[in-house]
Amino acid sequence: MSNIDNQFIKFIKTKSNKNISFIEEVAFVLETNYDAAYRRINGKTTLSLEDAIKLSKHFKVSLNKLYTVGDNSKILIKKTSEIYNLKTLEYYFIKVQERLKPIEYNEKAIMYYSAKELPVFHLLKDTELFRFKIYVWLQVLGNDNYFKKISFNDFSIPESLIQTILKVGEQYRNVKITELWSTNIINTALHQVQYFYEANLLSYKSAINICNDLRNTISTIEETAYLGKRNTPNKTEYKLYYNPLLNSNNNVLIRVPNYKILFMSYSILRYYEIEDLDVCNKMEQFLKNQILLSKQITNSGVKDIILFFKPLYRQIDSLEKQINLLKQFPIQKY
Repeated sequence: MSNIDNQFIKFIKTKSNKNISFIEEVAFVLETNYDAAYRRINGKTTLSLEDAIKLSKHFKVSLNKLYTVGDNSKILIKKTSEIYNLKTLEYYFIKVQERLKPIEYNEKAIMYYSAKELPVFHLLKDTELFRFKIYVWLQVLGNDNYFKKISFNDFSIPESLIQTILKVGEQYRNVKITELWSTNIINTALHQVQYFYEANLLSYKSAINICNDLRNTISTIEETAYLGKRNTPNKTEYKLYYNPLLNSNNNVLIRVPNYKILFMSYSILRYYEIEDLDVCNKMEQFLKNQILLSKQITNSGVKDIILFFKPLYRQIDSLEKQINLLKQFPIQKY
């Protein structure tokens, strides 16, 4: 038995149920027989990572504390599920549902969202903008050339996927949130509309509708920021900060009593999940420091809120003018 395995077994034994045999409990968790569990406990069979994960979940033990191989600079992380097509996109959001469920309606839980672009949760409503985002995700992440050629107006989305994602949007509206926005919060959405319109994959009508949906989304956030609460039955707390110095990357930290988890973005809808308490604590402190350097938008005076959101509306108006101009004077193809 390796030193790590030995340390792990000794630690979980202190967490075991004193009313039953430790070997029997391990056998139950690993869904194996008494003899196989005995061999694992006594080092005759190497403890696999899969076994360790099952045991850590059952005994509520962090693997990060035990599997650092004597080096505190190393931690265990895992990735969110990959997205290749419509089916895997739906599975991805089913897993997001599971993550949000423990903190929904939980007054003691909070989510920090350090946003480089408009947090995707705000877009999860039954609008053309929402459907366009699904289209963009599959264009970028899909491994099927079908998605690269089809236009937005010919793109079909299964109803089950729509309903799954809409449920995630509803959950988010019932979570206590603190968001930190960067300077270019809606640039990505605007560039996507412009790109697909110029590529003739997005119709003029849809492009204008998406701009209107984005404008309505910003308006809803503006109203929420003014109230400091969501328009939900339980009036969920919502805080918004603007940090002109922040170079964020859509990182999300969830904190509940006795538990924290960090989601660090590495591409569109792809995150590393980190449960290491030291890393999560440092990230939370970093975010709190950023908040001290930020301008609070929530609960500010009417004038301050209007001045903050006004440039965002102007950006949308500017894109609409470009679209109208391109309709009148189409780009020449050579």
